[in-house]
Amino acid sequence: VAGPGGRRALRGDGGARSAWLLAGLWVCALGGLGAPGTPRPCRAPQQWEGRQVVFRQSSGRNSRALLSYDGLNRRVRVLDERKALIPCKRLFEYILLYEDGVMFQIEQATKQCSKITLTDPWDPLDIPQNSTFEDQYSIGGPQEQITVQEWSDRKSARSYETWIGIYTVKDCYPVQETFTRNYSVLLSTRFFDIQLGIKDPSVFTPPSTCQTAQPEPMSENCSWQ
Repeated sequence: VAGPGGRRALRGDGGARSAWLLAGLWVCALGGLGAPGTPRPCRAPQQWEGRQVVFRQSSGRNSRALLSYDGLNRRVRVLDERKALIPCKRLFEYILLYEDGVMFQIEQATKQCSKITLTDPWDPLDIPQNSTFEDQYSIGGPQEQITVQEWSDRKSARSYETWIGIYTVKDCYPVQETFTRNYSVLLSTRFFDIQLGIKDPSVFTPPSTCQTAQPEPMSENCSWQ
């Protein structure tokens, strides 16, 4: 699962964020910088639910999931979606609790559970305040379009970026995040069907089977493979 800490690891030393997926208020560090009228990063919603499609270079696959994001309490829940019959593919639910430093991986069919220590710090799903504004444009066409802004971690010391984030202008909803290395895409996530708030906070509560969780992560493939 492409969790908060995993996103931070992809950024490495040249990353634009200081912490994945937002505690406290952002301090506007861009005051006085840039030309008059230069856009400044907006603040993304801190509690919302939606869907995502993640592409990973390592597997060459797209994976779909339902996503519940709670930046106020530093927790995320990802529920794998089955959109096609993939032989020997196990579906999981992931509950990442950064306040407790743990992630629960639950197999949807059997409720078998793994409890894994989170080693990476929380990294909010937002635009870092020291990001570089790249562009503003409209997605769609006449009578059906939305304006978005594109931000990156590109700095004057280098000519390329390792992170690109696209957010809507009006309400600062995430649209897409892309991580690159050596000009190749490592991870790309598209967000859609976003609704504000958390409809059922109990989605962040692990099932009872996690009381006897195993410490090793489970494979996405069948156990006999």
